[in-house]
Amino acid sequence: MANVLLIGDDKERTSELKDLLAWDGHRIAVARDVKRWRYDERAGSPEVVVATVAAPEAVLSAPMDGSRGFAPPILFVRRESDEVREPHVEARMIDWISSPFAAEALLGRVDALVRVRRVVMHQRRDAAAGPAATARRGRWSAAFASLFSSRPRPQAKPTAPYLEVAARVAEWSDRRDGIEPGHAERVTSFAALIADELGLGDGETAPLLRAAMLHDIGKVALPIEVLREKRPLEDNQLRLLRTHAERGSAILRALDKNDAVADTVLYHHEGVDGSGYYGRKGEAIPRAARILAVAEAFDAMTTTLVRKRLTVDAAVRVMRERRGGMWDGACVDALVGALQPKPRSISLV
Repeated sequence: MANVLLIGDDKERTSELKDLLAWDGHRIAVARDVKRWRYDERAGSPEVVVATVAAPEAVLSAPMDGSRGFAPPILFVRRESDEVREPHVEARMIDWISSPFAAEALLGRVDALVRVRRVVMHQRRDAAAGPAATARRGRWSAAFASLFSSRPRPQAKPTAPYLEVAARVAEWSDRRDGIEPGHAERVTSFAALIADELGLGDGETAPLLRAAMLHDIGKVALPIEVLREKRPLEDNQLRLLRTHAERGSAILRALDKNDAVADTVLYHHEGVDGSGYYGRKGEAIPRAARILAVAEAFDAMTTTLVRKRLTVDAAVRVMRERRGGMWDGACVDALVGALQPKPRSISLV
């Protein structure tokens, strides 16, 4: 059960959605005056906002800042006759669904967005509690699971809406980051090159590539000034940035049934020499995470917007220098081999 704010001045458009959301166990508040919906949001503290309006600008024209913590995501419900636009604002996670759609598809998206916000807010409270909360990391999974098992589900939800919301969250995070847009797609391409060079089978490659597309999903709740800071990060900012791997893993465990994807995201900043976030070494780091670490680092070095950008050749030199230290040697060799293939000679004799 979640608190949902339903925005819409058309009673016909909102009544069916209100009944559907209430049937699924949610508590619904309705904001009829679209221009003043932010007042209703502040008064009601919803976990997700559902907007059924013909034009997104009617909702997005209100100031998006000023919310405490991670602002409730907005799900736009559109008809085929509505203005077709994919809205984006840096201060608010936005999703959309277009009619016709199955009832369970919409309910799945709402539930997925609620899950994302609950994970983020739960981890924010742990972060605020300091070292004591960090010490509880090993016991956190059970408490986290209880966030989503407390109410009966009137109708089973399909998996597709959860996976689609995960992709949307990752896309929004990517746009806010201090790296050229398209980071996730490029990292996925590099991971695919490495996987091919290493001869990975489909069963191992598929979750790797999914993790690559979603690896920075945990940055969804990080302050944009931290993500785009051009000066060296202060200690508190660095500690906050380093939470994105754990945040991302937790979000994916709430949305994706494949634990291999969540584990790859959790450990993609581990160094094979133990110099990463959690101190894992060598074979203790899942191979998919070692591959992702190489792919992500290479793209970050060559497309950063907040540090000195390296050329491809310079990045290759850095990776060769630190192969077997920060990065898995076989994975580095695989990427370099794919990017700089040896010339083939053909004998004419």
